[in-house]
Amino acid sequence: MTRYAFIERILRQIYNGQPSDDSSITYNQVNQWLNDAIALAARKNYTDSIQMDGVAYVNNSFYTSFNGLTVNPIDPTIYSIALPAIPVALGKDEGVASLQFTGSGLKSQTAIPLSINQVAYIEQLRPIQNKLLYWVEGKNIFIKSSILLSSYKANIRMINGGDSTDLQSTLIIPDDYVPMMIEYIKAQLAFERSRPIDTSNDGVDNNN
Repeated sequence: MTRYAFIERILRQIYNGQPSDDSSITYNQVNQWLNDAIALAARKNYTDSIQMDGVAYVNNSFYTSFNGLTVNPIDPTIYSIALPAIPVALGKDEGVASLQFTGSGLKSQTAIPLSINQVAYIEQLRPIQNKLLYWVEGKNIFIKSSILLSSYKANIRMINGGDSTDLQSTLIIPDDYVPMMIEYIKAQLAFERSRPIDTSNDGVDNNN
C-alpha cells in the first residue's frame, strides 16, 4: 500500500466518504502523523513479541535496506554515516538491525552494535583488530574500526516506514498493525480539530 492510499483510507473514515476539495484535514497533515504511528506500531510489535513468544524482536516487515551510504572519516579510527531517518528507539540493535561495508568487490563482516553506555568504555581501548563496532546517535551511526573505511560504502537494514516525502512511496508496515495506526492518527487529528482557533493574536492562549 502507498502512503497516499493509507492516508486516503483515514480521510474516508473521518469524513464518512470521499473528502471534499475544501476539507480542513489535508493529505500532508495526515502524513505528518504517519511516522509517529509507525514508531508506535513497531514498539507495540516489540512488546507483543515478548508477551507472546518470550523473545524481543521486531517483525521483518518493518525493516528497509539502504545501500551505498557514504562513510565519512572523523579521525583515523572513527567514521560516521548519515542515516536516512532517525531509527525507532527499540534498543541498541533493533532500530538498526545490521551494518556492513562493501568496496572493491569485498564485503565486511556485520558490525557489532554497542549501547551508548558501552561507548565510553570502548573509547578508552584501541580498535579491535578486524572488528567493526558501531553505535547510533540521533540520525548518525558512528563506527570504530582498525580498517580504513573511507573508500567503502555502507549497507544498513533499519526500521523505516518508507519515504515520507513521497506520498506514492510504499508504506512498509505489517498489515496487522494498520488498524492501530489508523486509530492513533484519527485520535491526534480529532484532538487538533477540537482545539479552538485563536484569531485575536494577543499572545494569550485561547483555551475556551
